Amino acid sequence: MLQIGNKNYEVNGQQKQMDTVALLKESRTFVPVRFVSEALGATVKWNANIRTVYIDMNGDVAPSPEPTGGTVKYYDGIAFNDVTDVDQYGRIKVDKLKEFLLKLADQLRFVKENGKYYIECTYPEIPEGYKWSLGITIYNKDGTNDGYSPVGRNPEWLIPAKDSFKKEATVVTDIKNVKLFNIVISLDHVETGSLGILNIVYYMDKSEMRAKFVPESGLYLQRIIRKHLILIKCSNGRVN
Repeated sequence: MLQIGNKNYEVNGQQKQMDTVALLKESRTFVPVRFVSEALGATVKWNANIRTVYIDMNGDVAPSPEPTGGTVKYYDGIAFNDVTDVDQYGRIKVDKLKEFLLKLADQLRFVKENGKYYIECTYPEIPEGYKWSLGITIYNKDGTNDGYSPVGRNPEWLIPAKDSFKKEATVVTDIKNVKLFNIVISLDHVETGSLGILNIVYYMDKSEMRAKFVPESGLYLQRIIRKHLILIKCSNGRVN
């Protein structure tokens, strides 16, 4: 028996105490995994290096792999180990990848100056051998839209892939006409790619943002869609 916000709990009538509490968040109850698992007879082991909890109901937790070797460096506050934070192909592992992706998302700004609208961004530092991929599409209610990325033939759509930039969003003439922003961020190994992307959609009318990490297994369809969108760009630079 646990009570929200109380460190004291009871197991089969016996009083015990935790070093934390159960809590309510967004109409859901969160309980401490260790104390609940151990109360049910499980053995619990936490590996901080790979941020993984091992729970075994038989009381014999399988040994967790202990990362060894490598060098830890900090990139804008993100600790990165060049051995334990990458897979066998050199791609940054998902948990660490998400840290980098969210860091870049936090660096993006949409601002208005002198009646014009701009996209501002300062790319976070990243380890050598990796590159940012950023795509921003603005959809208007009247059907017009523009996509900005580091690749393309028209300089009007190009944005840098590193350092900082401030790009005028010429498709936005009236902010009330903007339907949504779609932002896609990935951090790729220059040879083997990435284990996933961060996809963000912001709906202007609702002031609602949805963000989702799309793992590598879900990227194939997105690559096909993106390829065909490039192919059907009209002469006026719009996508129909």
